[in-house]
Amino acid sequence: MKKKRFGTIDLFLQVDNTDKILDEVFQIAGELKMKPFLLWGLCLGFVKNGAYLKGDNDLDIGVICNGKKERQTLTAVLAKKGFIPGTPCRHHNIHYRKNKVLVDIYFLESAGFYSSFDSVRYKGKAYSVPHPIKDFLSACYSNWESNVKEEARYVGSNDENISRKARELKEA
Repeated sequence: MKKKRFGTIDLFLQVDNTDKILDEVFQIAGELKMKPFLLWGLCLGFVKNGAYLKGDNDLDIGVICNGKKERQTLTAVLAKKGFIPGTPCRHHNIHYRKNKVLVDIYFLESAGFYSSFDSVRYKGKAYSVPHPIKDFLSACYSNWESNVKEEARYVGSNDENISRKARELKEA
């Protein structure tokens, strides 16, 4: 198996293990009354292909978080369950590792694309995704709906780009 950055391997090469970790994060967040949802490459793969994207090396998961205390509680519970935290990043997220799977959790407020949710099914389970999902993916990726074999080109996940697109949709 090809090693990836951060010591993880491609998610599609270890699907059973990755599925367990994805479900565990969703279960933990749900038990804490936090709303978990799919983001970035994980969201794109599940919406477009019904599977993990080839070459993707992390689970991008958003949670609606109402402050530092909720964030600390989730971090503590994840640590008790064997998730090893990394350094917090500038985009409101923390990297975690478990069983060679990199989990990237984004702590977000309920606003714009994250104020309500669509869902996507994967292996008979429903997972929340930003609403409206097609507009969210269009704000993040160029050509994401195309059947062209080349991967969708990532155009950015910065808060300003996503917020601008959400405002445009609200005004339309």
